[in-house]
Parts: sequence; C-alpha cells; structure tokens
Amino acid sequence: MNPIDDDTLQAYVDGALTAADAARIDAALAQDDALARRVRQMQTLNAQLRAAFDPVLDEPVPARLSALLEPQAAPTAPLTVLEGGRDSHASRRRTPRRWLMPGAALAASVALLAAGLWWWHAGDALVRMHDGEPYAAGVLGRALDQSLASEPDAHAPVAIGLSFRAADGRICRTFTVRTPPARAGLACRAATGWALPVLSPSAPETGGELRQAASSLPPAVQAAVDARLQGNVFDAQQERAARAAGWR
Repeated sequence: MNPIDDDTLQAYVDGALTAADAARIDAALAQDDALARRVRQMQTLNAQLRAAFDPVLDEPVPARLSALLEPQAAPTAPLTVLEGGRDSHASRRRTPRRWLMPGAALAASVALLAAGLWWWHAGDALVRMHDGEPYAAGVLGRALDQSLASEPDAHAPVAIGLSFRAADGRICRTFTVRTPPARAGLACRAATGWALPVLSPSAPETGGELRQAASSLPPAVQAAVDARLQGNVFDAQQERAARAAGWR
C-alpha cells in the first residue's frame, strides 16, 4: 500500500480533499491505527493554533498596514486640445481609473495581515514550522534559550515561568508573550530547537514580577505541564545549571 504523506493528511484535516480522496483516507484510517493517531495529532495542533491565533482576526489592522490595501487613483491625464479646438468633440479628458481589489481578495488580505500580527513583532518571527510542528523562533526562541524565571525582567517581551524536566527527559519551560494580544505556551527542548506543544490565549499579567509563575497559566498550558511534570520544578540554581548545559 502506498504511504500517505503528511501533506495529504493535512489537506484531509483541513477539509481540502475531494470527496473521493477523503473517502480513501477514511478507509485507510479505519485499518491503520498509526495513521489515525497522526491525524488526531494534526487535528489537535490545528485546534491549538486556532485557539491561539483566531482572536487576532478580531483586532483592528494597524493603519500603516490597512493603508496598503486602499485603492489608489491613477493620475488623470491633462486636458488635450486638438487642432480646431472649437469643436466640442476635439477636446477629451482621459477617464480616471482606479485599481480596485475584489472584495473577497481584500477581505482575505486583511485576514492574512491580522493573523500575521502575532507571528511578527518588530519584524521578528516568533514561530517557525519544522516537519509540520511549531517551534519557537526570534525573540521567543532567544528568551527560552537565555532568560531565567529567577531573574525576571518586567520590560522583556517574553516572560519565562516554570522550568522543569519532563517525564520523557526533556526540559520544558512555560512562557508568556506580553506583546498584545498576550499568548502563553509550553516549550520543550528538542534536537531542532524549542518545540511548542501548546499555544493559548492568555490574560494580561497582573500583580507585578513577584506573582506566582504558574498562577495565571491558561488551562490548556497547565494541563500540558501536569501531564509532563516529573518531580519538582527547577529552583534558581537548577535553572542556571540547565542553561549552562544548553538545556539538555
């Protein structure tokens, strides 16, 4: 039997396949538990991404971005008077033309710009995709690499919460992106960087730097921590030692 690649499975999860192709996947899922497990993982990831990013679509697009979508009028040609200008038909003015974007394309462009606001802050991407999975990038990746929960910075764009060693041996860290709209998540160290198994909307921080690190974790993030935590979270000394060791 030919293997079904991840692109085809993702199209199935997104509802982008034809009825015949979807029926073929349905039949394969009924007979292949491993394949069904891959589909469930993709569906879970899709749900997490929607929960994390869909609220951004409700926010107004910044003026500097929406201005790029405004139709622009082409310059009007000057009045040209032909020989025998007394003739009323001898002078013509070129009709002004506007470059109009179809309504559907305009709406899609606005949606893409809005959805991209959380992914891009100060020109720095926070999330990258690798083998179909989200990983930390940019300021988020640097914060996970360098910042310590025991040395909080109230002005940093990313706040680190708990650090701990998961049951599978990997080091995981919770984080909050303070740049609106606030987002929280769990990152676990992998060979290719910080994998992001959970991303979730988060309430703005209150109570200053000394509040409990896990007190405002969204339920999805807290559940992911509970499922992975083995033993205690790192204290300040353990956290510094883990950073020195490259979070291995």
